[in-house]
Amino acid sequence: MKIFIYFIPLFFLLPQYIFSAEPLGISKSRIITTSPALTELLFELGYGNHLVAASHYSDYPEKAKSLPRIGTLFSPGLEKTLSFLPDWVLIDSEATPTHFTRQLAKLQFRYLEISIHSVSDLFKEAEKILHLVFNQTQFNTLDSLKIEFDNHKKRNRPFRFIALAWPSPITLIGGHTFLSDLLTQLGGKNMLPKSLTTPYPQIAIEWILKNSPDYLFILGDSIEQKEETQKLSKIWWPHKNVKVILLPSDRFARTTFGAITNLPILLEKEL
Repeated sequence: MKIFIYFIPLFFLLPQYIFSAEPLGISKSRIITTSPALTELLFELGYGNHLVAASHYSDYPEKAKSLPRIGTLFSPGLEKTLSFLPDWVLIDSEATPTHFTRQLAKLQFRYLEISIHSVSDLFKEAEKILHLVFNQTQFNTLDSLKIEFDNHKKRNRPFRFIALAWPSPITLIGGHTFLSDLLTQLGGKNMLPKSLTTPYPQIAIEWILKNSPDYLFILGDSIEQKEETQKLSKIWWPHKNVKVILLPSDRFARTTFGAITNLPILLEKEL
């Protein structure tokens, strides 16, 4: 697998701390996250300083890079986790094995399972973290973000899209994913059938040839990937000018507020 270096365009926002500083009187909890997305989300909520450890690949914001690691994304170490004596373990239900969660429950460690498949889920789960872990009862900043996002939804004209996760074998981003839902709420229509519930389905070339989108999104890390995808689009749909739009993985592969803040900006520039 090639590793590319991708420089983020200047028009991207880097919302490390979407929320203001945490309210006075909040005692500092010892928190562990089991995925990079949850690590980034906790920083966005303004509580990154409560983290005592995180999973591998928790690399954003910069402060997250110095956190001790509890193991890989899909295989957190139980003993390593417990050695930090956490008050809470925030569990990414899509990336954490069930036996890890069962052991935490058996040993009576507090944990909170987080599952995000849509923009609505992101807001609901953020409220859940703020309420259950940090005893917050008002979500004014979340409400403001919802209003801002709703305003963005009204600006884009409708468009049809295919979102490519991997070119060979052809693997698309399904309609039941956070990124697809985000694109859909901003005016897009995922051309994959709604009956296809697999998050990242492998698709036959015959289907690709019969279904030409207005835009082909590629989740990637380099301009080279965009150029290779542009070549593919000309082969797949030689009689239609399908625009290829690169979605940098470090901004859009994670279920965070950074994604819903940055994508409207990108679409306004590209569409």
